[in-house]
Amino acid sequence: RATSGIIIVAKNPETAKFLQQQFTDRKVKKTYAAIVSNHPEHEEATIDIPIERNPKLPSQFRTGINGKEASTWYKVLQPAKTCTLVQLKPYTGRTHQLRVHMAHIKTPIVGDSVYGSISKDRMFLHANSIELTLPGGHRKKFSAIMPAEFHEYLAKDMAKK
Repeated sequence: RATSGIIIVAKNPETAKFLQQQFTDRKVKKTYAAIVSNHPEHEEATIDIPIERNPKLPSQFRTGINGKEASTWYKVLQPAKTCTLVQLKPYTGRTHQLRVHMAHIKTPIVGDSVYGSISKDRMFLHANSIELTLPGGHRKKFSAIMPAEFHEYLAKDMAKK
């Protein structure tokens, strides 16, 4: 709910089932932009760590060996002074996957109060694009421009002394 950008909605149950199957079969390609606290150790990497429900806080997730397979690719787009703009591509679709994985590598998404980041008015996670097959077999990519707030936040961070 706190993520801006693309959202897919089906008009009828048949279309919903058709689209859901693509997510299940990992045929949907998703790309996100996020501003994370700190700077990732690598300019580009894949985080391949299982995610499980946190037994002490059932509404939250964590990395753990008893979890389900989860894989996220990231790339640094723009480092600032205390934060970094990254591109994220989830290869799997676990709940809170991007948030949990980025927190795991000590670069939580800015504004994500659940997984340990700087508290802000919003979470800086944006669904840039999604590519999927529409009913009828046509493959289509939908995109949403990153909000101006992202650029403003990075500019303010760069101006810090």
